[in-house]
Amino acid sequence: MIKKVILTPNPYRDGGFKTVLTAQKILQDAGMETRICLPFEVDRSYELPKDIRFHRLDREIGNAEMVICFGGDGTILHMAKAATKRDIPILGVNIGTMGFMAELESTELDKLALLADGNYMLDSRMMLDVTVQRDRDIIYHDICLNDVVITKGAV
Repeated sequence: MIKKVILTPNPYRDGGFKTVLTAQKILQDAGMETRICLPFEVDRSYELPKDIRFHRLDREIGNAEMVICFGGDGTILHMAKAATKRDIPILGVNIGTMGFMAELESTELDKLALLADGNYMLDSRMMLDVTVQRDRDIIYHDICLNDVVITKGAV
């Protein structure tokens, strides 16, 4: 049974944060504690709503039992690293076009209430452990989900 959930909406996809606020109400009505955290830094020019309290992800993720990502595959890929380091499952809710990794569509939010009763299954996914080494020096190391890009310049 899940008690505390972090909700990570992609602000560029969830216009007005309508989807995440609907999900938050469903989860809270089912008895779960929620925190809304941005999954990444937002452009300074982007106006965040003043009536939503955004919590810091780095402070909340240590006590969470699940992360629910609202966006596309990019949002899930971005959150996978932080969640994996703490062994916390991720549930993706697709908002937009690409949502191959998302389990739910934004039209299926009512199914989130099933989490409170433990009515869900976990699928394990393999993560990639990436090390870039020059001679004997490790110049980069990280984990990721799905793929790694090696390029000559900035991506």
